[in-house]
Amino acid sequence: MKKLTTLIAIILFVSCKSETKKEAIINVKTETEKPSEITSSEKSKNNGTYLCTINGKAWHYTKASGIVSRHKKTNKHEAIFTFTKQLEKGKETLQLTYDGDTNQLERISVHLKVPKKDGGRMTAMYLYHPNTTKFHPNAKISGSIDLSNSSNATGNAKVSDLEVRFDKENVKNEDDTVITVKGINFKGIGYSEAGKQFGSKGTSANN
Repeated sequence: MKKLTTLIAIILFVSCKSETKKEAIINVKTETEKPSEITSSEKSKNNGTYLCTINGKAWHYTKASGIVSRHKKTNKHEAIFTFTKQLEKGKETLQLTYDGDTNQLERISVHLKVPKKDGGRMTAMYLYHPNTTKFHPNAKISGSIDLSNSSNATGNAKVSDLEVRFDKENVKNEDDTVITVKGINFKGIGYSEAGKQFGSKGTSANN
């Protein structure tokens, strides 16, 4: 009888130990499981094509176009590239103007949707022009473009400390009154020459 009791006790002990081990394995697996992360390709598909960061946040565009022209009176050669982000309500744009002779960035225009103090959203305009430095004394820009290909361009740009130009008092968040744009790099953006290829729709992120 004593041997039988001892045998039953051993069986119960082994059984309990086995169950404890299984529970431990299950707990470890549960703790180490992590939700899958969204891949960069999925982000691109959902938001358009990545272009740069604005105040540290990724900015994507859904359409891009370019036009190269020469002013009849001044003979100034310009290359203007516009990136548009279509939103559910309205749109945002980032436009770069390069000197077509030196290939250096000359002007930049950024239109963003930002919260207003009285509710809703507004279009904040950030404009850099070499002739209006009094409106953006701390702003700095740099960039260049390659137009050696007759149908598409490659370029880069960046801008720092560019203040909103109009209605600054209506912007809700202080961080939105000044922007820094980093990492603009684009390649293969189609462009047309004024007077030669009217009607070009540019390059869309969906094409």
